[in-house]
Amino acid sequence: MPLTSFLGAMLKSGKVTVSTNNVKALEITAYDKKIDIDALNKQFIKDTLGVARGSMWDKGPRGSLNMIKTARNSLDGLRGIAQDLSDSGLTVTFSYKGNVVVTLGSKANPVLSDVITGTKAIEINSPRKFVELVL
Repeated sequence: MPLTSFLGAMLKSGKVTVSTNNVKALEITAYDKKIDIDALNKQFIKDTLGVARGSMWDKGPRGSLNMIKTARNSLDGLRGIAQDLSDSGLTVTFSYKGNVVVTLGSKANPVLSDVITGTKAIEINSPRKFVELVL
C-alpha cells in the first residue's frame, strides 16, 4: 500500500501547529482527504529548504551543476508524490499566511505549470509567492 493511500485511510481530520523557538512555523490541517500546510514563518521555510538543498548552492561551475541536478531530482520526486496523491484521491496544499501557493494531488488544476512540472498533479497557484519562498 503506497504511503499516500495509507495517509488517506488514516487521516480523518485534525490540526497540528509546529513551532520552533516558541514561534509558530506551520499549521497543518487535515480534513476530507485534504491536507493544508500553512507556513506562518518565512524564515523557517527558507532554513528548511536550505538544509534540504545542502551544498547545491555552492559557488562556481560545480555549484551550478549541483543546483541543476538537485532541482531536477527534487522535481522528479515531487512529481511522483503528487501523482500518488492524485491516484489516491488526496490533495495537499501549501500556503503562506493563508494564501495558497502550491496544490498537489487530485484537486490540482494547473493552467501553465503542467508545462514546467510535466504533470497535471501539481498546480503553482501563486508563482510570485512560490519564488519568494524558495529563493
